[in-house]
Amino acid sequence: MLKIFGTLTLMMTLASCSTMRSVALKTAAPLFMDSMAGIEAESNWEAFKASTPGNLSLIDGLLAVRPHDENLLVAAIKGNAGYAFGVHETFYLADKLAENDKTFHKDQAIAYYAKAFDYGQTYLKENDLSLQDLLLALKDKRGVSGLLESQLSGDQVSLEGILFTAQALGSMINLQRENIQLVSYLPVVKGMFDWACEIDPNIGHGMCQIFYGSYEAGRPAMLGGNPEKGREIFEKMIKEQPHNWLARVAFVEYFAIPQYNQDVYNRQKKDLMKYEELLKEKMNWSPKGNVHDAFKNKRLGLYQAIAIKRFQIIRKYENDIF
Repeated sequence: MLKIFGTLTLMMTLASCSTMRSVALKTAAPLFMDSMAGIEAESNWEAFKASTPGNLSLIDGLLAVRPHDENLLVAAIKGNAGYAFGVHETFYLADKLAENDKTFHKDQAIAYYAKAFDYGQTYLKENDLSLQDLLLALKDKRGVSGLLESQLSGDQVSLEGILFTAQALGSMINLQRENIQLVSYLPVVKGMFDWACEIDPNIGHGMCQIFYGSYEAGRPAMLGGNPEKGREIFEKMIKEQPHNWLARVAFVEYFAIPQYNQDVYNRQKKDLMKYEELLKEKMNWSPKGNVHDAFKNKRLGLYQAIAIKRFQIIRKYENDIF
């Protein structure tokens, strides 16, 4: 991925006029979507934390040259939302569990999600859509999903553009539940997920299942939630995607902790401790060269790294939680 960024930087430097830069970037912009596979393969959480801000700044610079390029816009949406979730919201989890009133990481997570959502609104505008259109669609029988179906192609770029824009908005809501106006946008978030997940249920290595599981488990029954349905969604995902450890951590974070269900936590803890050791072994080179089945899908690397980082935080405070 760094090689791709280096090549693009060189192209920008050598191009002597804005037209040449624009043409070069038009050709190279799709590489950013393809390069996401390299990011997802990063199983070193510390490396992801350290390297991502610079890459996001580079995408900002490229968008200054081609502000309407949909590949670059989706890379910016996905990158900012992913960094918010993987780093600052992960750090904030420790503050929340410790009942710490520090807000730095929460504020930073919101800032990155807000930036992702701003790029998402630009992406919507490029497709003759707006947040207001999505809100109005809630009153129409076709709903948000129907509106998106009529306006977008359903290719990978549009699916990820909508999915990660929805993730950014949904995460901002989750972090600011006291903001009633913001919470009123939750049906829009669900409609956006519904559209993308209907077309590709496996998009984002389980993002749909994690969203629907937390959507049901995170709301009490009096507000339309169904924690047991959320539990079923998480358990099904864990069975179908055993190597996506983020499913287990999400199950703990969004079901076991709010429901004070120590049995669920202990069962997931048992497996996650094994996976923590597996990841340590992977990070250390071995002359045996053995690769565990858990690592055969390289694109799960970052999800696994984030999962273990969050699990370590949860385990630190487990005696205070249960």
